This record gives sequence, structure tokens and C-alpha cells, in this order.
Amino acid sequence: MKLRALVAALSVVLAGCPSVPRDAPAGGGTPATPVTSAACENGTLGMEALPVSRALRARFSLPSNVPGAVIGEVLPGGPAAAAGLRPGDIVLRVGETDVRDDCEFDAVAFQRSCEPVDVVVARGAERRTVSLTPADGLSFLERACREGAPGACNRRALVLWTLARGEAEKTTAIDAFASACRVGDAEACANGGLLVQERPGREGEAVPMLERACALGSAAGCAHLAFLHATGTLVPRNDATATPLYVRSCELGDVRGCYNEALMFENGRGVPKDLTRAVAAYREACEEGRNPTACTNLGFLVERGIGVAQSAERAVELYGRGCAGAPCQAPNLAGCVNLARSYRDGKGVAKDVARAARMFQDLCEKPVDPGDLQSAEVHQSRACALLGGLYLNGSGVPKDLAKGRSYSEIACSKGDAFGCFNGGVIHSGGLGVPKDLALAAYFYDKGCLAGDGESCFELAQAHEKGNGVAVSKARAKELLTKACASGFAQACRK
Repeated sequence: MKLRALVAALSVVLAGCPSVPRDAPAGGGTPATPVTSAACENGTLGMEALPVSRALRARFSLPSNVPGAVIGEVLPGGPAAAAGLRPGDIVLRVGETDVRDDCEFDAVAFQRSCEPVDVVVARGAERRTVSLTPADGLSFLERACREGAPGACNRRALVLWTLARGEAEKTTAIDAFASACRVGDAEACANGGLLVQERPGREGEAVPMLERACALGSAAGCAHLAFLHATGTLVPRNDATATPLYVRSCELGDVRGCYNEALMFENGRGVPKDLTRAVAAYREACEEGRNPTACTNLGFLVERGIGVAQSAERAVELYGRGCAGAPCQAPNLAGCVNLARSYRDGKGVAKDVARAARMFQDLCEKPVDPGDLQSAEVHQSRACALLGGLYLNGSGVPKDLAKGRSYSEIACSKGDAFGCFNGGVIHSGGLGVPKDLALAAYFYDKGCLAGDGESCFELAQAHEKGNGVAVSKARAKELLTKACASGFAQACRK
């Protein structure tokens, strides 16, 4: 029996829908009358950006890994239209802010002051700068919506939702989404369907709105609908229905749709298990959509050569992408843990245990980002356990039993099985503390409950010998069976 260093694992979780709908494009409509306003508020540049997808690249002959935001719609009568911008142009910069995708575009193109701003756009090989004076948000969008531009109707609803403070205002915004959905705006259907899920008495509107969104070509609508079927929310759980919807969402450019498509094929949910297909979907989400969770999961498969050529160096690169985060997407803590582990082990990168220890400490102690959907708390506790193991073993860092015990017990308190195991070893062996077999059994019990086979084995030994717990042959046998089922071979032999 010895202290163990941990290996971080792949985290598998379906990415859900955001709590507030992200702004999204729509198309078509008749020209709108230009609007100017002396008292301009919530200024808009009068254009919408699209998520880059395979279909979009083919439509506009765009290269792979397009930097910037691709204009999907220019609202008639708005600032962008007046400057001659058109669908297919790529927005590279707004004011002092570089734009890398449609999410970053939304953050700088709406709810602006109405001061003129320089916008850098690319059209083919040509790059030019235009000066746009934002139009008053609501008045321009209301006029454009009335005059037949469905995308303006969706954007107006988004502004109303953003400004809503009370329930009455939120209801007005949701009704605006529903109205825009009825006139054929796909993204209004997606946004409205997402919001009514949590509105008492209106839950029944969600599935029809999302079905309409997906049918009209909304990537987000297909992804939201797939999530309902995959999780059994508002409808019976049905992976066979969910997976094709995720595939469609990915085809239309939704990054989380690609990530979830990969999960479904990796785990054979609703389709035959297909690791090659899973790798392809992870790659699309990571490399083209810059999705941190997809990068981390792809790194895990690449490190182990599962469904793809094995490469420790490539895995480190992917873990780094996951850890760095992306526009409007939180850094992925699982990627950070695996990146630090790579430095600890010198796998795919020059060994640097001191750097790994600093990374583990930062990950263990800093607050979890609520935007990290990939079981962030689990990986935070793992970072604590990994750090504790380094200090306990003195592997590449000065041995410090007090710090090792502290971080191991922190990890255990957060639910990490291996941290609990190391806590058991510390107290059973008296490592920096008086030997306490009862306390050791307590930690082994917590580790066993969390699924660690060796913790179950050590607790079984304690019950056989009465070390800190009552002698119980029946309990020992039960624990050995559980340890064996958990994959601890020594328990199987015993």
C-alpha cells in the first residue's frame, strides 16, 4: 500500500442550453425605412453574424478556420446597409476590439453608445475600414420589424429581454420572440423555445417552438431540442431522436451541437458506437469552433490513441486549448488539470514538476467558473488531490507532509476518491500525524463510497482485523467484492 498520484480523466457531460439566449441571425425581409434618433440608446450596427459552419463556408467560399465574424444578414435601412456591407463580409474588428467569432461580434455590435465607430471588414482578399454610426436600438428594430425584416424582430425581442427587470417585461419579451417565430424567424423560435421552458404554464410551447426553429435551419434550435430528448426534459428521453438533432445542429454551425454529437457517437447513445465519427466531431468543435470542452476530450483520446493516432505532444496542445478557453466560453478546468499532469509526468512536454505544482495549486484554490460545464467541481477536487500527492511523495517538490495531508483532505471533502485514499494512508501510517486507524477507516470509507477500489480493499482489511472498526467478515467480503468490481485486481485474487 502506498500513496498514489492521480491521473485526470475524460469528463463526459452533455452540454446544456445557456440560461439566456445568445443573439443569433435571421434572414430575408423587405427594405426598412432608415431610422435616426437624437436620443440614441442601445445602439445597433444593423447587421447579424452567423456561426461558421461547413454549409456557410461552401456558400461564401470561405477558407477553414475563418477568423472574424461572417455577416449573415444586413438589416435594410441600418448603418451597415448604408456603408455597403453585405452578407459574406467578415468583420475583423469593431473599434478597438478584435472579433474572432459571432459571439464576440454580438458583444460589441449591440447595446452600444451611438458614437461613430470604425469597423474593419474583409471581402475576399480586400480589407477595408468603414465608419458606422449606430442606430437607436429599439426604434430602429421596431421599424424594421414592422416593415418585414424578421431578423429585426428577433433582435428587438433580445433587446427587450436584456432590458427586462420585472415579470411583466419578461413576458413582453417572450411574446415578442413568439411573434417573430410565427412570421418565420428561426432564431426567434430557438430563443423563445429556450425561455418558455422555465415559465410556469408555458412549458408546453417549448417543444413546438424548438421543432419549428430546427426545421427553419436554426443550429441552436436543433441543439436545444436535442438536449430535451437526450435528458428527458419535457419529453420522454430518446437518444435515437436526440443524436440526429445534434448532428444537424453541428452541420448548421453550433459548436455545442458538434461536442454533443461526439459524445453520443463515443458512447453509442442512439447510434452504434463510432470513435472515428466522435473524433471528427470533437475536432470540428475544437479546431473550427474553438470549443474548450471538445478540445479537452479530443486531447484525452489523442493521448491514449483511442479512435485516432496517438500523440502525447498533440494531446498537450489540445489540453492547452481547453485550458485557455475561447471567445464567450469559459476555460475548461479538466483541460487545465490534464495539462498540469503532462508537465508533472513529462509526457508530451518537458518535465517541470514545480510548474505542475503551481498549476495544481491555482486550480485547487481559485473559484470554479460557472461557465465551465464539464464537471468543474470534480476536476477542481482532482487538482487538490494531485497537489497533495506531490507534497506527500516529495516528487519534484520539497516533501511536506502537512501540505500533503491538507490538500488531500480538501480533495476528499470535495468528493475526490483518491484524495480520500491518500487521507487513509496518511492516518493509518502516521505520516506527519499520530497514527489513527479509526480516522484512516473513515477516509477509506469515503474513498470507497466515491468509487475507489483500493479504498474498498483497505477498508475490507480493516474490518477483517478490527483496525479502527468492528471486526466483520461479512462486511469485509462485501467490500472485497466491491473493490474487485471497481477494477482493483488484488481484491479479486483475495
